[in-house]
Amino acid sequence: MNKKAIITTLLALVALAGQAQIPTDLPEYVRKHQMDMEAPLPEPSFEMDTTTVRVHILNWEAGKTPTKMVCLGVASFFPYIADNYTGFTDADGVAIVRFLQRGTSMVSLSVGDGFSKHFYLWPGETADVYVDVERMTKASRSYRKWQMQPKDYFGQKDTLTAEQINRQVIIEENGFDQQPALWFEGRYGDLNTALHRYIPFIDGYGWDISFERQLTLNRPLAPTYADGMLVWHDHLKELIQADTRLPLCAKQFCSLAIDIQAEHMLWGNTQMLDAIAARKDGVSLSKYVEERLLTEQQIARFRSLGTNTNYRAYFRSLDLTHITTPKFWDAISGDNPCDYIHDMRIVQGYPHHIELYGSLPEGAMKGVRMPYFHKLCQQLEAAQEGIEHEVYSDVIEDLQRRYRGKIVLIDFWATWCHGCIVAMNAMEPEKDAKFNHPDLAFVYITDHTSPADRWQDYRNRIRGEHLRVNEQQMDALQRRFHITVWPTYILMDRRGRLRELSHNHVEDEILKELENRNK
Repeated sequence: MNKKAIITTLLALVALAGQAQIPTDLPEYVRKHQMDMEAPLPEPSFEMDTTTVRVHILNWEAGKTPTKMVCLGVASFFPYIADNYTGFTDADGVAIVRFLQRGTSMVSLSVGDGFSKHFYLWPGETADVYVDVERMTKASRSYRKWQMQPKDYFGQKDTLTAEQINRQVIIEENGFDQQPALWFEGRYGDLNTALHRYIPFIDGYGWDISFERQLTLNRPLAPTYADGMLVWHDHLKELIQADTRLPLCAKQFCSLAIDIQAEHMLWGNTQMLDAIAARKDGVSLSKYVEERLLTEQQIARFRSLGTNTNYRAYFRSLDLTHITTPKFWDAISGDNPCDYIHDMRIVQGYPHHIELYGSLPEGAMKGVRMPYFHKLCQQLEAAQEGIEHEVYSDVIEDLQRRYRGKIVLIDFWATWCHGCIVAMNAMEPEKDAKFNHPDLAFVYITDHTSPADRWQDYRNRIRGEHLRVNEQQMDALQRRFHITVWPTYILMDRRGRLRELSHNHVEDEILKELENRNK
């Protein structure tokens, strides 16, 4: 038997082993689902609707399986609009999560000790996700211990020196292609399955052009960094198209991810060249970066990527927020920008303006093409109307005055903080058990980065006093308590003294303080 035949046989045996490990309680129609290999990536939805996600925990045993809560981190393609939602498993091991979804969204799913996995949702759909928690947890632990190893994943060894080959580091996810931990049913079922099962990167976007940074910038592919990076870009896109495992929708998705990543890298390279020129000419750095005209070659490079499309709304974290200079907008979109780019040029700073002033100035939406952005800004303005705008001269001084003689857990959190939401939900039932005490109070503090409507939702569900302070107040609080991570917990004792609590000892420290009545 030749080497190729041996490898083929081994791969077949591995595939069979992986299939044999598929949980027996996975529905038959999900197990036998065949991807539509020719279905294209759908245009992103610019609608708002209530989405339902049913998370099914496989191998569920009532009273024995420890997993009780799932968390979904939902990212919209509008800046600053992102949040976390939680659901609790019922007697059958199913957690149902419902939320208002703003446009096509990338979602991260966290269950138990398994690390987050990304998938996509269509607003208003009902989607099912089946999770093998044991396998997901095992893969998580394996990934955390895994050391990056040199891989011959992208080829091109003939163009690289031995040193460059050793620096060609690519991360692959252990065995997910043969031993999947999640199965998807919904509008993006095939795309999610392909991204989860066959793409060798954990971030959810597939092939990653940024690994060019792991190689020397002088690799012998082209005379300049930009040209060399575009050669790398073209090579990766060829690999994507040649991958027979991927349906068309995933190929289009991954190719667009490569285009947008290349756009970012071209933008950074152009800014660097502007900065070098400004120093050489002895002129204002910011003025050169903003106003120096792009060369025809630079514009041609941007335009060659084809990122002037509504499809880029899939990539919130790879989106337009880094490009605030008109010359880059113009280089990408030219005289005929797509609706998404056209409107984002106008509205990307509007959420922050609404948070600060409660509404937009008259005429701010003039020229905005898409009804989506009109509706969203109206929702953000309406949410502001329900907020009490009381401003304390000193937040902590006010709490010390109002809660004198009581013990107070002060929780600095945000709606976009996954760990914050998990901890808040876990603590809530304990308020009726361990922490049902007249001397104990809970105060939750966040700021304008938590969208008003979502903050109101948590305010209604999480018992305690909720403060949404302004930007200046949060800045002062962060300096005072050296807050660098969320959540941060501060315990105030009966005499108003303050100390920070370790995340792992919050409950123990509260109970200990309740016992110390004489302190």
